[in-house]
Amino acid sequence: MGGSVYFLFVLYLVLVGLVTEIGGSDFQPVLSGPNRAYLKSRVQFECQVSGLSSPPTYELRKDDGRLITTDVNTVLKFTVTEESEGKYYCRLNPGGQTSNTLQLQVGVSLSSEPDPAVIYEGGSLVLRCLVKKGSYLSFRWYHNKQEVTSQSKLYQLSENTLTVERAGEQHAGIYSCMASNQIDDSPRFSSSQNLNVYVEQYISAPRLTFTVFSNGSDLIANISCRLDRGSPPVIFHMLLNGVEMFEKQVSSLETWFLLPVSVGLKMGAAQCKAKKEIQQLISDPVNLEVVPVGGTVQVVVTYLHDVTAVVTAARLKCVPSRGTFPSFSWTLNHTSLPSVGEFHGLGQHGQILVITDITAASSGYYRCAVKDSFDNNSTWVESSGILIQNTDLVVMPMEVMAFVFCGFLLMVIIGGTFCVLWNINRRIEKSHNNQVNQSGTIIDPGVTGAVDSHETQSIEMKTVVMEFEVWRVIPD
Repeated sequence: MGGSVYFLFVLYLVLVGLVTEIGGSDFQPVLSGPNRAYLKSRVQFECQVSGLSSPPTYELRKDDGRLITTDVNTVLKFTVTEESEGKYYCRLNPGGQTSNTLQLQVGVSLSSEPDPAVIYEGGSLVLRCLVKKGSYLSFRWYHNKQEVTSQSKLYQLSENTLTVERAGEQHAGIYSCMASNQIDDSPRFSSSQNLNVYVEQYISAPRLTFTVFSNGSDLIANISCRLDRGSPPVIFHMLLNGVEMFEKQVSSLETWFLLPVSVGLKMGAAQCKAKKEIQQLISDPVNLEVVPVGGTVQVVVTYLHDVTAVVTAARLKCVPSRGTFPSFSWTLNHTSLPSVGEFHGLGQHGQILVITDITAASSGYYRCAVKDSFDNNSTWVESSGILIQNTDLVVMPMEVMAFVFCGFLLMVIIGGTFCVLWNINRRIEKSHNNQVNQSGTIIDPGVTGAVDSHETQSIEMKTVVMEFEVWRVIPD
């Protein structure tokens, strides 16, 4: 019984001491925070007091005594509404000691549909300029600090609303609005906070490529999944024969996956899948197989000409009959060629050799050799020598070819016309001869002794050529 009375007495002394400590003028709280906020924004005040042996509970109140929020921490947060404008103070509990007061003004705010302001290409966007109070208001809109006018075809303006029907990449950026009214030649302005609008690009179909490298005794395939366009972040999946092997979410348009492989082993078809909130695309399949270099090696030559059709350069391509990841080497007259020289240069990882100037110094027998790029101990496979020399080979220019062709065509036309006219003349002569041959032969029966079967008589024959005039009747 005596112990309980003692405990209560001690507790009473502690409480009296705490109240006395808090109520003392040396422990008055100090309130700090913003003097301006926007509708629907999150604002915070800080109530600080020093010298207390036991921390109290902090209450944030308006000047009318209404409790806004309370917390055991010194930082007090709340969301701004239309009624949030006014004076605030901090109060300690227990003790009831109050702080200084702060005035909070509520300014113009921006709201967006959708919220947050993240849309895809072709989607719609609606921004509204929200004002706590006021009449006879007018509004101005700004995009990336440039005023938006009603003449702009990118936006639709109506009172306090800005609308985008079909959003594009050009609509992304920072938006703000300004509300103003003018009464008795005294204009008042209020600007909103900035609102960042994001326009997401649709992703393109991913592309899969792979390279290999040696990791000691193991061969590793470095599989790349890449998008040509789109807005990150993107989730990538790597599939092998339709089965998902790996997954990554990255803040870029490309990622890599590592997979052990073996030379000559067909592992199957590899694919990449790219995913966004509303999209999911898959790449074309790529056979995951490492074929060693082997067979024969050929050099394909293409000559290059200047505007006068004179050979000035040559392009040599090294083509092995097989090999997934070849490494190339070139020689001239059995002398190794560097990647860049006086008269040559290499391209496409050494597969292409371009001779930029064919002279006596650059003429000779060119050969290429190929081996596996991932195996330093692999054997080089060499091609046959290809002779490249300055032969002053001239190719007939197009203008000359056109002139020759036109001359040939003219000769064909003249010859054809002559044949047609000659054929028509032949037909006319043949028709005239037929008319002559068809003329009749008339015998005069009144001649004495005209017929005697036992004696040969002299018969006088007359040839009569009859001419006919043909009239053509033309109908009315």
